[in-house]
Amino acid sequence: MKRLLVLTFATLSITFSAAANGNEKVITAETRANHLSDQMIRELRLNNFQSNKIREINLEVVAKMMAVEAEYKGNQELIEQKCKAICAVRDQRLENVLSTVQYNDYFGDRNYYSNYDKEYVAGIMNSNDAKGSLANTTSENETLSVN
Repeated sequence: MKRLLVLTFATLSITFSAAANGNEKVITAETRANHLSDQMIRELRLNNFQSNKIREINLEVVAKMMAVEAEYKGNQELIEQKCKAICAVRDQRLENVLSTVQYNDYFGDRNYYSNYDKEYVAGIMNSNDAKGSLANTTSENETLSVN
């Protein structure tokens, strides 16, 4: 219960701080996590129990990542380092939820899921001509490595 309360406050604070900036489109942790979760549910063919757990895990992970992105805005290297650590914890939690085959599929596609999330956020930010620094901006020639 405490974890849910802290997560809720973190999500609200991120939402309100982004709204206070005025020039950025507000992306809630829940929207971002659900978008990623929906993709994982489809591609990994998860059952209802797994789907609910994935949504819970992704919501916590995305809220933490958004907090890191807001706190260290402008220091891309530090953001990527901290997000990498957050994703490593997610990998451990997913190992307990997914079957061996599903986890192997997920583990092999971690970069895909990371890029999928980053493209989603970038697409929303670009749709309103907003400019911001997120843990998901890279050059075209750069390869992404989540773990």
